[in-house]
Amino acid sequence: MKKIGLALLCLLMACGVSAMVLYGIWNQYNPTAIIGSSIQTENTDVKEVTEQWFDEFFKQYEGPFVPFEFRIRDKRVKTIEVLNKEEGFVQLDYEFRPASDNPYVTSYYTAALQENGWYVAQVVLQLEKTLNGYTVKNKMSPVQYQIQTDPSLRKPPTTHYAMADRKETYAFSQNQLYVTYDAGKSFTEVPVPYEDIAGTNNSTYNELLPAHGYIVSRDFTAFVCYDETGSYLQYSEDMGKTWKKSRIISRTYRGDTLYLSKTENSCYITLATDRSLGHEYYSTFKSSDLKTWKQLSGKVLNEKRDIIFLSDETAYIGAGTDEQGNPLVYYTEDDGNTYTTLTIPAHEVEILGSSFKPFVQMEYVYQEKGITYMIVAQGTDGDYMKNNALVKGRYKSKDGINFTFDKEISDSPTLAG
Repeated sequence: MKKIGLALLCLLMACGVSAMVLYGIWNQYNPTAIIGSSIQTENTDVKEVTEQWFDEFFKQYEGPFVPFEFRIRDKRVKTIEVLNKEEGFVQLDYEFRPASDNPYVTSYYTAALQENGWYVAQVVLQLEKTLNGYTVKNKMSPVQYQIQTDPSLRKPPTTHYAMADRKETYAFSQNQLYVTYDAGKSFTEVPVPYEDIAGTNNSTYNELLPAHGYIVSRDFTAFVCYDETGSYLQYSEDMGKTWKKSRIISRTYRGDTLYLSKTENSCYITLATDRSLGHEYYSTFKSSDLKTWKQLSGKVLNEKRDIIFLSDETAYIGAGTDEQGNPLVYYTEDDGNTYTTLTIPAHEVEILGSSFKPFVQMEYVYQEKGITYMIVAQGTDGDYMKNNALVKGRYKSKDGINFTFDKEISDSPTLAG
């Protein structure tokens, strides 16, 4: 019996070590990008080359050493269409079965679930002939290819906004992002592709960046950007003299909400990681060295999107309202592992003899001269306006816990021109 027990113990220890090793491998997994990938072949038939590339390239997503958010069980080509033989453009429609129900799979492959249980995805590739085969020179969606080749669609609509009336802010000019630290007297170029910073999910461009998804200050300037690999932080710690790029995660989705906070020793980012059936999924990430990012697992942070960190581990988290219409805010001092619920007294507004409570969702929190201010916005269907602009409520607190209504404000952006 002792030998059997010892054998079982050794087996359990071996399984534990194997699991730790496997987790380490998963954590370091970084799939090869499509652009720049190549295939060695003497074949010159573009369709056959594309099918061969597909079979070889997607092998990296198979097997036990691939994390479940990337791993596929089976794959097959649905159709291959040559769009422009001279320039090497082909459209590949393919199907696959993921190894799990991980929601990140849909986002990573930009795929849709079919009734047969297989996912379907589309991609346009530009193949370039090399000495030993072909290299993928470019990758885009069918819609992006249509925009690129159809003169009537070549210039997607762009929404332009006037520069914010602040000393330290950003501005766009001719599809280039700039920052200023002196209210527009001088500008510094931010070395980031226009598509990465102003692109949208529907192939248009919007130069109004998420209100709390960037930071422009003399000590730290940063923008959350997106490319084909995922999301990354473009940042500077010397007023734009030098810039660095920090990869956040390799799976992401341009969500409606984005929060970026810089504290004494850490940087926090809350962003969408996936979208399914009309619902966006959010996660919060933390970095202490601006090189590696860790997803925070505190229960209070789960699926929350309005999250502002004022200092290391201390955050305010928007949590809707109670039954009386009072805004609720979760307050944590340990990165969301524990929290206290703050009830913000609702502000009543009376119009034409009727009263209502327009401010329902915490938007952001900041400190100024020892006072903590909280901005509470209206809901998605809010229409309380003054001077043709939506109004928000500002609350203040001396201890950061007990808030009272201060005044109504409006910080709506202004369209350029």
